[in-house]
Amino acid sequence: MTAPSIDKDFADKFIHSVNRPLEYGVYFLFHDWWAEAPQSAIDAYLEQMRALPGAKEVLAERYLGEPISLERLAKCAPGTLGHGYHKFIVDNKLEENLGRNYKKFNEELTSSGKLDRLPDDMSFMMVRGFQIHDIMHVLTGYEATYAGELAVAAFYLAQLQFPYHAMRLAVTTAHMAYLDPKIITWAMDAICDGWQFGRTSPNIQFERWEDEIDTPLVDLRRKWNLNTEALAA
Repeated sequence: MTAPSIDKDFADKFIHSVNRPLEYGVYFLFHDWWAEAPQSAIDAYLEQMRALPGAKEVLAERYLGEPISLERLAKCAPGTLGHGYHKFIVDNKLEENLGRNYKKFNEELTSSGKLDRLPDDMSFMMVRGFQIHDIMHVLTGYEATYAGELAVAAFYLAQLQFPYHAMRLAVTTAHMAYLDPKIITWAMDAICDGWQFGRTSPNIQFERWEDEIDTPLVDLRRKWNLNTEALAA
């Protein structure tokens, strides 16, 4: 039996992303990988995700939330998830992301044939992940900085073992190992912080967070054991 290996053409794209992560981001790598990905790796990712508590129901339902308007979030009371979400969007100039139709975009990619080997369950979770990405920042307290994005990626990976987030960390660790060792300390701190946080908290990836925008953020963090203060200490 031949051991699985990384496709040479994909390896070139991976190295390009390692060399220029802001020019050729992980988002592109994620879509490049499926055409020649080892089937054993695809099957393992899918098996792990389906085995998570609550995954069966979520994958069967295929819930995708409708975009929430900035005006609706502005009406949320101070201290609520929606208020924090509104502040995160405005402070980081992410208004365009808020109204983006990720479902339509994914359908366009699928129709192109580029994602033929991407399992439907993982395709759904990719879209859902993009939908709630900024809400994850609010719930976890990680800022929209390089370190914050790494921490969120590690948090996701700890809870979902999804290939996108594994690739994000692989690109970063390769970049720091071979090109920029000066970032090792803060990058590894961010990765370890997010990984530990994701491992010690209940899985929050399957919830309908759009229904909780009027709920106090402190109540949600208490309910889901999201102890942001302990990790920040």
